[in-house]
Amino acid sequence: MSFKLLEKCSTCKKAEYYYGAKINNQINDVYFGIGFLEPKEDNRKVGPGRGHEEIIYLQEGKIEVQIKNNTVILDEGELLYIPDKSKVMLKNLAEKKSQFMIAGGHVKHHKHT
Repeated sequence: MSFKLLEKCSTCKKAEYYYGAKINNQINDVYFGIGFLEPKEDNRKVGPGRGHEEIIYLQEGKIEVQIKNNTVILDEGELLYIPDKSKVMLKNLAEKKSQFMIAGGHVKHHKHT
């Protein structure tokens, strides 16, 4: 099954779109998302839901990530692990749109209903 994730993301209001069990019921334990930060946008809250963990990968741009009282700067091609129950704040440090991808999964197997 093919899915146009970039196209869906570019037309959604949240500037983030995720592909997983809510769209394809054959998926049990993983999801994949893509998102954008506008130039100089800050205070975008992201992070895994309860029982999930994620990896954020910066495809384009430069962002600051606030996680558990730490600040991490991600440059293009870098990624960061986000553990269960962690909320992070993203800030775009670039003069252009920054694009990121998020891959996540369950800490323990469970189904979405």
